[in-house]
Amino acid sequence: MENNQPAEKERVPFSRMIMDDFMLLMFLGVTIYAIFYLLWGVMELSNLPAIPEEIKQSLLK
Repeated sequence: MENNQPAEKERVPFSRMIMDDFMLLMFLGVTIYAIFYLLWGVMELSNLPAIPEEIKQSLLK
């Protein structure tokens, strides 16, 4: 005899859903790279020494 009840849908793990979507993986790869590169640049700029006053005045003239 055949079972007439609908087959239950297998629950797909979240990690498999992410790994199966190649466009999402590409987007995440580019986005994460860009965010880290931007943060690295901001950290480098924050570590630069201040411009001396003499140079500031000569540039503003």
